[in-house]
Amino acid sequence: MDPARQNSPKTGPLSDEATVQMSNATAPCYWNDVEYPPGSRVTEGDTCYECSFGRWIELD
Repeated sequence: MDPARQNSPKTGPLSDEATVQMSNATAPCYWNDVEYPPGSRVTEGDTCYECSFGRWIELD
């Protein structure tokens, strides 16, 4: 991820008790100025992230 470009926040794996803001359910994610729809996945090194609620969620 290039910090000089538009990027959505990254977060670690979510627990079953995580709180989400439902108004962001269809929010896209950005990775290096590219817009991705919810459910999209990207990798950075050995880590995979999924777009969910406008954030990149680290997958286990």
